[in-house]
Order: sequence, then structure tokens, then C-alpha cells
Amino acid sequence: MHNDDIKKGIQLALAAVCLLSGVVCGIASDGSANTRMSLSQALMKPDLTHGFELGRSNKATTETSTSQITIALPEDYSAEVKVSSGYRLVEKAVRAELRQGRPTAALKLLSQDATAKKLKSAEFDRVKAQIAQSYLMEGKIDRAAEVAEEVVQRSGKLVPLSGWVAGQAAWRNEDFGRAADMFAMTARSKVASPWLISGGAYWAARASFRAGRFSDVRDWQEIAAQHPRTFYGMVALKALGRSYDFNRDIPVLSALEKNELSQSASLKNAIQNTKSGKVIAAIENLSKGGWLSSDAKRSQALAYVSEHDVPALVLYLARKTKSKDGRFYDLALYPESPWEPKNGYQVDKAIVHALIRQESRFNPHATSYVGAKGLMQLMPETAKFVAKTESIALTDPMTNIEIGQKYVGQLLRDPVVNNDLFKMAIAYNAGPGNLSKWKKQLSDVDDPLLFIESIPSSETRAFVERVMVNYWMYRTRMGQDVPSLDAVASLDRPDYLRVAQNIGSNIFALAVDR
Repeated sequence: MHNDDIKKGIQLALAAVCLLSGVVCGIASDGSANTRMSLSQALMKPDLTHGFELGRSNKATTETSTSQITIALPEDYSAEVKVSSGYRLVEKAVRAELRQGRPTAALKLLSQDATAKKLKSAEFDRVKAQIAQSYLMEGKIDRAAEVAEEVVQRSGKLVPLSGWVAGQAAWRNEDFGRAADMFAMTARSKVASPWLISGGAYWAARASFRAGRFSDVRDWQEIAAQHPRTFYGMVALKALGRSYDFNRDIPVLSALEKNELSQSASLKNAIQNTKSGKVIAAIENLSKGGWLSSDAKRSQALAYVSEHDVPALVLYLARKTKSKDGRFYDLALYPESPWEPKNGYQVDKAIVHALIRQESRFNPHATSYVGAKGLMQLMPETAKFVAKTESIALTDPMTNIEIGQKYVGQLLRDPVVNNDLFKMAIAYNAGPGNLSKWKKQLSDVDDPLLFIESIPSSETRAFVERVMVNYWMYRTRMGQDVPSLDAVASLDRPDYLRVAQNIGSNIFALAVDR
């Protein structure tokens, strides 16, 4: 590594340490930091400057084994939680109130509903935690904390959302010790999803830092990084100075196997149905043909369909298939589109793929319940406005991508978005109008991650985080740097700037630290 690279790594590491807590640091050209916290406190853990080059594995020098983590580790996780029919009825009724922005009415319904009174305490509290989260999203921090803490005291280990909400409320009230405890409880839960576990661990690291528990910070980051396919897992991994180990292997068929599979009627039908937009029928073809019965069979099917321009089917199989060493096939999990916009890519190819993967799972015929169509799930009226024409075939993949990328470009140039990738994703999902409204409501929030967690739409919050993970994965797949991930790991906003055109390739984008 050259001296300039080392210096850049040191600067980024110092920025990550300082900004992890929300403390503003001035990073000088020599890598020093001006902050209220001493460097001896900030750099209590070694190897923070290693591993910033994309694609390099620094396992020998940077990975921390679980035996080195001093805080109590989570147990083996089992996020499958069986619920009763009564729970489903109560949750449906409560969510109807919450969608209307009425958490108090939802709480009243929960306390008075005859079916709710018969629920097990954990089921009752799972619904109650959702109400607490609704209060949090409305900005009623103290009420959110009160309701969430009630759940924590009774069912905290079984309702990880309660710890998350209580932690976010405590963070906003600057009670960082309590926030760290609540996020830690979420991260240790046996029933939380990897996304919630990594989020709890990452925010436990931030809160521990603010609470002065410096020796816990890296341990919590390591726990978050154990889930590197999640948003906070990727951010934590980068904050630790490591890059995601992208698996570029793909199952390979022998000539004999390829000949045998080419005779399979079920595989042929699955491919044809996928190309016709009948993905569910294609999955049924695979199932009836026995191609989903084991990793070996799934690997064969994955290898075969990967050669037939059906990324939707490739993605489906990749989500269910692991190699002999237990790894997912990332090249298949993040397939490239066989279709390109008619006039080439005018925005970052990776961000177009990130949106397609989240919106339609590469099904050109996908149609949502609200009428969004095609690969990039464009609303017909939006498409007409962008394309400036009335006649548009949104199920034609090349047309859909062409209009979709134009819309992305318009959003990025919108002053409300101002080239911020987080805000572009928010506007893409919820509309520029909602983004503008939320920016006004959250005008006092200058922490990019806290801004995301304060968005009053669970769908949009999830959308932003998943699109960003897709984006970082696709840039990695395409052999590009991920400076937007560096920025987020340093608690800076991920800016998008079109900077150049590679010779023989498409226009690409660079997200840089301001």
C-alpha cells in the first residue's frame, strides 16, 4: 500500500471513529483529528486503518474472531415465530389504525379488543411494539419510549422491536447509556431478523461510544458485521476497515450434465414461463421437476438457467442455493440485466440494477397493486411525464429501463434530493412530495442514518436500506469502488456525481464525501 493510500485510510478511519458518535471532527491533511475526545480513547482497538481497498481480503490482519469479543454474544438465531390466528386478526386491525396515523386509537383498540385480551403476552406485546414505533415516527418520543419500555419489561427478549424503539427514543433524548442497553437487547434477540440484529448492534456501537463505553464499540460493530448482506452489516464492515468478500464463483456443469439438463421438460418450461412473466408457474415447474429438492439439484438448475437470460429465475434459485462450503453465489444473487436502455446508460448502471432488483426482481411483466409496471415499477402517469409521450410499452424491458433511468436522473437533479442517494431512493419510493414534507418535518436532523430511521413510512425505510445494499453489491460486482459506502460509514451523506465515461463502457457515477 502506498503512503497516500495509508494516509487516506487513516483519515477515513478517524472520520469513522469520530462520526460514529455524531461528534464533528476536523480531519486535517496529515490525518490528525480535532475533537473533544482524545485519540487514545478513539483508537482503543487496533487495525482500524486496514482493508479499505475494494476487493482485497485482509482476513489475516483485520478479522476479529468471536472468541475475541468480550461482550455477551447473541445466541443462535431462529427468526421464525409462530403466531396464532387471533394475533393476525388483531394485528390487521391495529395496522389499519396505524396506517391512518392513529396510534392512540390503535392502543385503545388493543386494550379493549376481546380477541386481543386472549393473546399470549408476547403476541400482545408484538402488536404493542408496533404502536410504540408509530408514536416514534410521529415524533412523540416520550410516548414512544413509555409504550416501548412497557413491552421491554414484559417481553423484551421475545419482541426485539421494543428494544429498537426504546433505543431510538433514548438516543433522541440523549440518554445514550439506556440507548446502548436497548439496542444491545435487540441485537441479542433469538427471534430478530438479521436486518434488525445488525441494526441493533450497529446502533449499540454508536450509543456505547456516546455513553463512554469505548471498549464495547468495536465488539458491537463486529456483531453487526456478522450479517454483511444487511444495510447496517455492510456499514459496520466498512467502519471496521474491511470490504465485503464477494463470491464470484458460480456452479459449473459438465458437458454430460449440460446435455442431460437440456432434455429436461421442467427446466424448459420454467425458462419459457419466466420469459413470459409467469414466475410463479416457473417455480412450480422447478418444484415438480425436483430441481428444488437439494442444494445439488438447485446448483445444477442455477448453472443451467444462468445461460438463458432469465435473471428473475436466476435470482430465485440463488436465494435458495449454497455452495458446498456454505456460501451464497453472489454473482447469481445480483444478476446483470440482459436488457439495456435503448440509448445506453445515462446514470450509474449499478443504481439502475439496484432499483430493478428491489422493485421487480427482474420480472419485466411485474405489475403492483397500485399499477406500477415493469422492471423499474414505473407508474404510467410518471412514465408519460418523463417520456413526454402518451403511448408507452412499460412491459418492454428496454423501454422501461430507458424511462426509469431518466426518472432517476431527474430525481437526482431535483433540489430536494440534491444528488443525495438516500433521498433519491426515498423520492423514488414515496414520491418527491413526501420527501419534501419529511425534510421539513425533520429539518433538525442532520445525521443521515437518523434521518432514514425517522422517516414515517416503514416501507420507505426498508426500501432505502435494501436499495443501498443492492447498489453497493452491484458496484462491487462490476469492479467499481463504493465511496458512497465509505461516506455512510463515516456518517456523511452519500452524494452522487456523474464524473466520467469509461472507454468502451457506460457512464458511471461516483458518490463522494463532501
